[in-house]
Amino acid sequence: MKRIMTTLLLFVCLQSVNAYADNSSRDITAVLEGLEKMMSGTKTISTDFIQEKSLAIFNQKIILKGKVFIQKPSLLSWRVMSPMRYSMVMRGNTISQWDEDTNQVQQVRLAENPGFQVAIKQMQNWFYGTFKSMVDDYKITLITEHPITLEFVPWENSVSRNFITRVTVFFQNDERYIREVRIEEKNGDSTSLVFVNAQLNQLIPLSAWEVKADVR
Repeated sequence: MKRIMTTLLLFVCLQSVNAYADNSSRDITAVLEGLEKMMSGTKTISTDFIQEKSLAIFNQKIILKGKVFIQKPSLLSWRVMSPMRYSMVMRGNTISQWDEDTNQVQQVRLAENPGFQVAIKQMQNWFYGTFKSMVDDYKITLITEHPITLEFVPWENSVSRNFITRVTVFFQNDERYIREVRIEEKNGDSTSLVFVNAQLNQLIPLSAWEVKADVR
């Protein structure tokens, strides 16, 4: 479970962006505002994901598969289903975690854990598309316009620079959701998160918000 949470928190800590771009034909502020406008109409999301982690030191890959459920304003469920099972559910200000190895549920109250609260807030901003609320950590460059691809490189004084080289984010053609995130780490490792079979504004089963439920 620690490896899963480390990867997840690594992913969510990437979400702060700075409104700046080099060599792009469109103003990055306008791009971010446009993405935020498109994504604001999405109230619920359910999507499969494939997470591929490449470990440079071992020359091997770890592949995880699962689902993400989101219901604005405060419900989020991250579930790994293969090759092992792990789930994290956020309901309001409470995080519940479960893994099949221990078969135990752990709860964290965000108000009692400021660091975790910041990480979860960043995750919400990323999935919700509220980009204007995220600043100062990354130089952002518009790589392609159709569909939009953005590159994030940590600023010199950013804490993220200690472990992140760059993050590349690929959006769906209609700009309503993220298609893929690629993370290059300082130690040579890399992570790819591909989101597939996304369903927007569809009814999400109540079992998605139960941390030990078997949701398919």
